[in-house]
Amino acid sequence: MGLQVPSQRHDVQMLTSHFQFSGQLETVGPVGVFINDPTRESFSLYDVHFLPLTPGSPLRGIARPHVVVLRSQIMLLSLDSEEGRQSITTFARRELLTIYTPIAVCRGHFPLPAEARIADFLGVIPGELLALLDAHIFPFIDLPNPFPSQAEMLLIGRQSMLFYHPG
Repeated sequence: MGLQVPSQRHDVQMLTSHFQFSGQLETVGPVGVFINDPTRESFSLYDVHFLPLTPGSPLRGIARPHVVVLRSQIMLLSLDSEEGRQSITTFARRELLTIYTPIAVCRGHFPLPAEARIADFLGVIPGELLALLDAHIFPFIDLPNPFPSQAEMLLIGRQSMLFYHPG
């Protein structure tokens, strides 16, 4: 029998291109290691409420005890848990960046390796969900539920980053 590592649940809010989720993300071990594990394709959310982002959609809001969300679909993830945020390791250097995604502009301090250049830092930073610190979030659409306009740490899906610039 293998060693069992206990799981934890962290309150999160999440945006994909089509839905807004709120619920509890189940992780095993440190959150940063878990969410960026290259073998992990999806996450389990528990006690979930989700709504479509499409205005006028016939779907009003759905509550489910458990849903699975593909990591590649996550654009923005706000981790409410201080304990969870502190378990995500970041680089010491910080650069103020404005990042554009299909659903929001996000401005904050991006942790970078000392040797990384702003022009090509994505090539040296591992992981699919990247931390933006002291983030300000400006959605392009009216979201069906409140989403933090500011976050101590916002995780941005690498695949959803359209472009960025300093400042």
